[in-house]
Amino acid sequence: MKSRLQFLSALALSAALVVPSISLAQNTPSTTASTAPQSESVDVLKGVWFTTNFPEMTVKPGETGSISLQLRNEGLPPQRFSFELKGVPEGWDAILKGSGREVSSAMVIPDASQSITLEITPSADAPPDSAETVEVIATAGGQSYSLPIDVRLTEAEVVADGLSLSTELPALRGTARSTFSFKVQVKNEGPEEGLFNFSADVPQGFQTRFKRGYGSEEITGLPIAAGATETITFDVIPTRAVSTGKYKVGFTAAGEGLSASTELDIEVSGEPAITIVGPGERLSGEAVAGEETSFKFTLANTGSAAATDLEMSGTAPTGWKVEFDSEEVPTIAPNGLAEVTAKITPSAQAVAGDYIVNVRANGETVSEAVQFRVTVKTSSLWGAIGLGVIAVAVLVLVAAIMRYGRR
Repeated sequence: MKSRLQFLSALALSAALVVPSISLAQNTPSTTASTAPQSESVDVLKGVWFTTNFPEMTVKPGETGSISLQLRNEGLPPQRFSFELKGVPEGWDAILKGSGREVSSAMVIPDASQSITLEITPSADAPPDSAETVEVIATAGGQSYSLPIDVRLTEAEVVADGLSLSTELPALRGTARSTFSFKVQVKNEGPEEGLFNFSADVPQGFQTRFKRGYGSEEITGLPIAAGATETITFDVIPTRAVSTGKYKVGFTAAGEGLSASTELDIEVSGEPAITIVGPGERLSGEAVAGEETSFKFTLANTGSAAATDLEMSGTAPTGWKVEFDSEEVPTIAPNGLAEVTAKITPSAQAVAGDYIVNVRANGETVSEAVQFRVTVKTSSLWGAIGLGVIAVAVLVLVAAIMRYGRR
């Protein structure tokens, strides 16, 4: 009996020692995880992703459907992708667009995404209630990335959520000095709010910027609530080197797997530019007080349009006269010249010195003015009279000295 009691006591003591050991073992991993070095954390993902939010579309035969695709470069050097379409049925049209124009390749910088739009137009005689799969392949550095898109045909009208663009004035006209400002209404017809980015497709020699509504801050994108419409000011600025003519510009809004583009028209008209050149290519001359002197000026049109109905005028100091042999110049063709003669008569009381005469040419669309410096010299007659007065004064003085000096 005694030995049995000793055995039970030993068993209880062993159990008491085992329980704390198990509890300590359960806590040990927690303590070890909290002190683990940071270098054992999961590495950041790197690579290329070719995706779309909705890899399918429904379209009516003969009509065009579109879907937005995204290429993502995460942590790799800049990648140049070339595109290829496979599985397009005969008679169908399928193209890829970027920034509103057809593309066959795209460059994606590190840690950035590039959106492209796939547009598919089934043939008008394609059987409805059928389906096809079109494969979009992007290749860079010998590695290909495939994205299959399912296309379902239907006879019913397709009312798809997306973006719609509209503008009241799709065509503007101005000169190379003008800023062409389009007001584009962007409507989010989708069920959710989205962030939409804006891009432009313009000819060489034009610059663009985007602003919200009538604000002054430039933007590149804007969140638009579901069912809401935002007005975007799309400014197109030509450089002075742009030739006269008509140009097409494209506006694209894209985001959340949706995209929409519109084409706008710009007409750059010619503009005259007048330069006034003085006689001998100098803006200075000499005249005699009280006498009329003629100066021949040359008007040069360096602009891209004719300068018409130019009126010549001059402003001179008080008592002066400024007249032109021709007060009006009917027209000067681009790169053409016209000569006018200004007849300037300084005041008879003008003393010798330099004076400024303003010469102007004013037209309906152009105006130019120059300052012409006139150096006035007094008449030789007045010089002779002055010498005579001085001589008489000297004679009177000498006679006075001779007469009164004897006393």
